[in-house]
Formats: sequence, structure tokens, C-alpha cells
Amino acid sequence: MIRFLNRYWAIPAVVALLVEAVLLIGSVWLAFVIRFGADLGGFTLYQLMIRGWLFAVIVQLAFYFGGVYDFKTRLSLRQNIIRLCRASVIGAVSLWAVYYLLPSLFMGRGLFALSLIAGLSAIACWRFFLYLLLEKKEIFKNRVLIVGGDEKARALAREVLARKHQGYEVVGFLDDDPALLGVSIVNPRVLGTTAQAKSIALENRATSIVVARRDFRGRLDMDSLLSCKTAGIPVEKGETFFERLTGMIALDGLRTSWLVFSDGFVVSPSVVFWKRVIDAIAAIAMLLIAAPIMLLTALAIRLDSPGPALFSQERVGKDGRVFRLRKFRSMVQNAEDAGEAVWAQDRDSRVTRMGLLIRKTRIDELPQLWNVLIGEMSLVGPRPERPQFVAKLAKLNKLYEQRLVVQPGLTGWAQINASYAASFEASLEKLQYDLFYIKNLSVLLDLSIMVSTAKTVMLARGGR
Repeated sequence: MIRFLNRYWAIPAVVALLVEAVLLIGSVWLAFVIRFGADLGGFTLYQLMIRGWLFAVIVQLAFYFGGVYDFKTRLSLRQNIIRLCRASVIGAVSLWAVYYLLPSLFMGRGLFALSLIAGLSAIACWRFFLYLLLEKKEIFKNRVLIVGGDEKARALAREVLARKHQGYEVVGFLDDDPALLGVSIVNPRVLGTTAQAKSIALENRATSIVVARRDFRGRLDMDSLLSCKTAGIPVEKGETFFERLTGMIALDGLRTSWLVFSDGFVVSPSVVFWKRVIDAIAAIAMLLIAAPIMLLTALAIRLDSPGPALFSQERVGKDGRVFRLRKFRSMVQNAEDAGEAVWAQDRDSRVTRMGLLIRKTRIDELPQLWNVLIGEMSLVGPRPERPQFVAKLAKLNKLYEQRLVVQPGLTGWAQINASYAASFEASLEKLQYDLFYIKNLSVLLDLSIMVSTAKTVMLARGGR
């Protein structure tokens, strides 16, 4: 995997993105050469590059929002072609709209058509080649040897198996318990002891070794692991590998000392300052743009069911401060008459007809832009929870209160990676994503989360 914008990306997706950027820019160049020859019709190199980059960015954004760079689900060749064709049409229409708004960058209908034909033809051929590469298991594969045979090692192996698109493959386990030798653990088996780590790793062509025992102090052959490292086979802790693989910080067996001594978990004043600047500017712009939608939504809610269009609710913010979060009302009035805080459930009977629509499209969250503007929330951060829930979750896991070291967000790393939390167990799962976000906090990570959120909203995923 590759670390970029303080998050990890699967190698096939990164390779596809870079290769296709080159192909799209090159297709614009080729179109000019075919049309005008070596003199390029009088266009300067700078003008040509601007048009090439614009062409590539718009098409690849269409690819991204169309799921072309989503390698999580293994699709057939036919399904890949359909997805690529659908995204290509959206990209072509989007380009035409951009040229209409920025006519000075338009290259002409003939050049536009030539660029599209050349670019999409090249990408179709490249995608077919990439499909064949991915079908060969050794391509983009990192072969992992896991040290440990307890539940922690098993859980890590299951995560690897559930994320085959990340490019990792478990080749086996090492454990010093003689009773486990040859025993199958989550499909691969225990191949030997840690004293045999180097020979087993070389024999099985392992590219890395991950130590995933709950307690390994004084129980491992460190000399053997060191010999693996000096032989060019990386050795790392299970917590570090789990973070890179899943985008989460594992809570199982996690010691506070690991957070203290690991990289990250520094809430820099400069990052906080620039987050606040971006929040204020973006909130003002989005409130102005969304004002007509918000007025129509308020009217529709009042016509759909009795009660006010807006409602506010106490939530816990930074450093435990309680504030009033504002949303469009999506449930019947007095949905919690019993006075007890209740999780929203899938197909919740309290949700109104209009509420179902605004939840699916996230329109119900728009009033929170006011919370962002006045500094109670940020655009990106852990979602704020109700005081009753926070009190119980903090008792279930002492690390839960670490979410409160940053401003809560309108969207967040957990929101783009996990479904809606409708229980305390699901909230603790999301805590693992929130801890990853805080550990890797940066403005660039925020920007990437906002782009991913836009994709989620456009595809109407995750609403409840």
C-alpha cells in the first residue's frame, strides 16, 4: 500500500490512476498532432498542457465518482467494461459543461472528439491488461507471514482475507506452541516456530513478517526476527500493520503506550488554525449555495408532517463541551416521548416520508453548517454523540474520550468507511476509525475525506 494525503491507498488503484492520467494527457497531445502536425496549430506547450491536465482531471473525477477506481469488489471483465463506459459518458458530459463555463479552454469539437476516442480507447486496452494482471495472484501481492496463533493473530488474518484488494496474502503462521504446528488457522496453517522464521520466510517467498501476539515480550526469538530484517524482510508489529491495512487503530489489546510512542497523535496548532480558516470560508460559501435548497426543504417538511422544520439536540463537542446541534427534522414530532435517548434504526418507523429522502441525500445535515460557522463543529472530524451515549461509551472503553481532543465534524473518516452506528458495539468499531483520523490529522487528509464524502452523498450511500 502507498501512503498519500496521510491515508493508505491500494497499489492497483494508485497504478491505475497514474497510468490513466498519462494516457489521457497523451491523448490530447496526440489529437493536436493528428489535427495540426508538428506545429500544434499555433498552441504553446503551456496551453496544450493546461488543456491536457483539465481533460485528465475531469475524466478521472468522473471515473472516481463512478467507482472505476474502486477495487474492493472483484468484478468480471464485462462488469468492469460497463462501469468504465458509464463513467466515460459522465466524464464527456462533464467536460462539455466545463468548456461551456470556460470557453477559453475549449479545444474545438474535432479535437475534443479525437481526444476522447484516443484516450478512452487507450484506457480500455490498459484496463484489459490490468484485469489480466490482477487475475494473476502474484501481481501486486505482498506475502505476509504472521507471528502468533492466538485470537489477535486470527483476527488480523481475517482482516487480510476480507481486504484482498489491498494486495496482501497470508502465507502462514509462526508459533512456539508445539501443539499448534501444522494446525490450520483461518485457512493458512502454522508452518513452524519463530526460531525458523528466516528459513520459512525465504522458502515461502514472504515479503514481510507481522508480529501479532497479544503478549510477545520474552516469548519470541528476537535474534531470528532480526536476521529476517537484515535479510531484507521487514518485521513490524501487528498494530502498525493493522492500521495500514484497515485505516483503523485496533482496540483489542491496545496499550496507551503504543499511542504515546507511535508516530502521529499530535494535534498541531497550525493544523487547527488552517482547519478553522477552511471551515469558516467553506461554511459561508455552502450556506449561500444551499440556501434555496434549505428553504424548499423546510417548506416540504412542514407540509409533510406536523411540527417544526428544524430541531436541535444536545451533543458533546471538543473537550467535552455540550452544544446544540441543528438538523432538519426527519422524524415525527416528539419521537422520544419516553425521554430516553434511542439509536436510529434501519427503516425506523419514526422517520417521515420527507425524512427518508433528506436522510438518504444528507440534506438533513445542512443546518449543521451553522454549527461549523460559529466554531462548535468542523467540516471534518469524529461525529458528535449525545451526552447519554458518550457517558456509557467512555465506560465501555477508556479511549473513547480521545475523540474529544478535536472538534466534531459534519463528516469524518469513520463516516466514509463504516455504516451508520446504531448500537454501542458499532460506535466502538467507529472509534477505531476516529482514532486513526486523530493520529493522522492533517488538512490534506481532511480534503481527501471531503472528496470521498461527496462521492458517498452523490451515490446516496449510508443514509438511514
